[in-house]
Amino acid sequence: MTVVSTTGESTVHFYLRFLAVGLILGLFTEIELKLVAGIKPSSFVPVLFLYPIIVSMAFLTSRFIDRAVSSRWKGDLLHYVGAGLAGLAIEWMLLRNGPDSNAFQAGMFAMWTTFCFGPRILVRAPIVTGPSARRFWMAFAMASVLITVAVVVVHGKTKVVVAVLGLSAAYIVWSLWLLRLAWTSRGSTIAEGASQA
Repeated sequence: MTVVSTTGESTVHFYLRFLAVGLILGLFTEIELKLVAGIKPSSFVPVLFLYPIIVSMAFLTSRFIDRAVSSRWKGDLLHYVGAGLAGLAIEWMLLRNGPDSNAFQAGMFAMWTTFCFGPRILVRAPIVTGPSARRFWMAFAMASVLITVAVVVVHGKTKVVVAVLGLSAAYIVWSLWLLRLAWTSRGSTIAEGASQA
């Protein structure tokens, strides 16, 4: 039996859109880092396995929050902060990218909020079909091209600096942009927000 949302969309279809958006927003940083380190197809295998799992967990968390929190804005804020803190915990404990080894903690927080929280906002009607989403995706595409060109053109240690600074700055902007979209699309309750969509 297929569960249908209040907007008439099946849960499976909604999940697949959520997953696709999360993978686009998250895999970008992996591609850039692989360009810096040198392209090795085998290095993408763990990434392509882990990212869908992480985004799927973000989806389940989003669904749980929607059931537990009646205020859309409070739910969005909870998901945003939770995604960032969970991401930092993974960076610090599993990947050993703690504050002592990497000064760009704000960039890492923003990256995790962008690809784990971003889909929650960018698949939400009416944002997904509105000019706000189009502007976001245009800015994402332009910044992605600029960062990629810079990483390809620059050589040596400067390449690492350009990649880290470019990615950190881009993800901070995208993360705050998504939070602003959440604020502008807030409804007093989840149910009201769904009926408005």
